[in-house]
Amino acid sequence: MRAALIPMKSLAQAKMRLAGVLDRHERAGLALAMLVDIITACNESGCFDLVSVISDDSEVFWRARELGAKPIAEPATLSGLNEGLTFGQRYLARRVAVDELVILPADIPLARPEDIRAVVEALGADGAARAVLVRSRDNGTNALALRPPEAIAMHFGPNSADAHRAAAEAAGIAVVEITNERLAFDVDAPEDLAAMSTMRVGAATSAWLEARADHARKELAP
Repeated sequence: MRAALIPMKSLAQAKMRLAGVLDRHERAGLALAMLVDIITACNESGCFDLVSVISDDSEVFWRARELGAKPIAEPATLSGLNEGLTFGQRYLARRVAVDELVILPADIPLARPEDIRAVVEALGADGAARAVLVRSRDNGTNALALRPPEAIAMHFGPNSADAHRAAAEAAGIAVVEITNERLAFDVDAPEDLAAMSTMRVGAATSAWLEARADHARKELAP
């Protein structure tokens, strides 16, 4: 059984690095749009028996269910991305009996189904322990596929790609790295937001961008 796991912050805390250019409502709308697009890409890839979203936000849960994804409630006692992902990792491995796990961030709006299929295919069909890694532009981790699902601990954060690779090598697990420019692009800074407007993003993110541009045009109109 293969599952995707997508971590999602509370909408009140979403995309805080964009606070200088987007208000709270806009940041929440963008975060939800990108979440919709990555869930949709996972669904359309045909790779997963289960797509799951771990969060502590009820609106995120509602949107995930609407798209056929399984919400996993992050316990309030946990702190930070890695603790939340570790909870999801263990839940899927031990309660759902997942054999293969693909962790994807919620803010990779260029991702297409074929990109996700490439990550899954790199795991191979031989059943051997393996980790597949896609680096972000700043050496973070924008896709991490694991077999078995608890093969390594979570090390998301600065330079996490190196940390995940080192953890797999220390565990004696083969590592496959994929270079994929669409998966490598995430949205963290105002310049990412500007660049995204010229790129082929998912349908929900595209609709958000169009609505924002339309609102800006109306504000400038005499």
